[in-house]
Amino acid sequence: MFEKLPAGADAYEYNRQKFDDDMVAIGTVLSDMAFEWAWKEGRNHFPPEYFSSKVSKDAFLKHLVCEHFAAITPALGDIQAPDLAKELAAFADIKPHAIITTNYDMFLEQVFDGYEPISGQTILRYNTNSFGEIFHIHGDISKPTSIVLTKHDYDEWTEKKKYVSAKLLTYFAEHPVFILGYGMGDPNVKSILRDIGELVADEDGLIPNVYQVIWRHDQIEKHPPDQAVFGVDGKEFRIHAIHTNNFDWIFEALKSQSALKSINPKLVRALAARTMKLVRHDIPSGAVEVNYETLEKVADEKDFLPTLLGITVVDNPNQSHPLTITQLADRLGLPHWQPLNKLIHRIKAEKGIDLRSSDNRYHCRIKTGTKASSMARKWSHEAVNLFRKVVAGEEYEVVV
Repeated sequence: MFEKLPAGADAYEYNRQKFDDDMVAIGTVLSDMAFEWAWKEGRNHFPPEYFSSKVSKDAFLKHLVCEHFAAITPALGDIQAPDLAKELAAFADIKPHAIITTNYDMFLEQVFDGYEPISGQTILRYNTNSFGEIFHIHGDISKPTSIVLTKHDYDEWTEKKKYVSAKLLTYFAEHPVFILGYGMGDPNVKSILRDIGELVADEDGLIPNVYQVIWRHDQIEKHPPDQAVFGVDGKEFRIHAIHTNNFDWIFEALKSQSALKSINPKLVRALAARTMKLVRHDIPSGAVEVNYETLEKVADEKDFLPTLLGITVVDNPNQSHPLTITQLADRLGLPHWQPLNKLIHRIKAEKGIDLRSSDNRYHCRIKTGTKASSMARKWSHEAVNLFRKVVAGEEYEVVV
């Protein structure tokens, strides 16, 4: 940001020295510089509505910051590095209940398709009894004025932090929480963990369901510490620590095994929101006629609610593996089914797994008559994704 302003990069080093590397203080000085420049020669770089006494003077710096992040954030489809693409795919497969981030950029929304961004103060008004949200607790680039950047922002955030903590407590209390790509340096996040710790930590200060994944570029020692310690306002808390120089095995361990993993998160959120409105508003206010016989079936029969909602319980191979080998070839853009045999043999040679030798997530055999030979082979959508990688010569894994 200093480079984008007339002061130049030297002013950054000058202010680092002047303010003893206090980045929040430096950001506040930078905000003043951006404000002065915007009202003079930089006026054409900003929206007209910023030039009003009703808008904070910090808006100019925040606008520049958000423009910068928008410019440098890659498109998911443009990432060519095989290792990085593989890691991101494994990350997406986790399907977490929710994501909490201090990042301003929207890259996570590309990785977790269908997840909804909830930003800044919006969190305070949001119903957290849902699924598939990305909470940007420091704001995001879609609304520059929302981002937490200057001392004034941090002071204001500290005042409202307890309400954010209360909103997020449900996630910390009811789900395992994994901290990834984060060094526990941000005072806001540590203070949230402190609030959570005061409620759920044991007598030794251990928050039992929170894990910090610590990235190590170097060789990991034989017995790394299995806990991370942090202090806030004189109080000390501990969380579990996992040291690694490879995220792949962690993402694989956290990977969703849910039968609903292919459901669009938007659909799940819509169903949950409508259910909450029905239970908390419509029924008590008499706005709907209640069929208690139907409600009793929902309570007593485990498969009745999915059927009522139009969701099929997948214990039928025709639903979990709907594709014939000809349809599979068509999905892959192959002229006929014979080339698939070569791909199946290639997988067997490279991975030691014969997909057709058993019923698995890619393939199953369905009886079509009384004779032993009366059967049909069917393939799943996961098989389509697997064969696409093989055809493209990409790295692939076979999980049976």
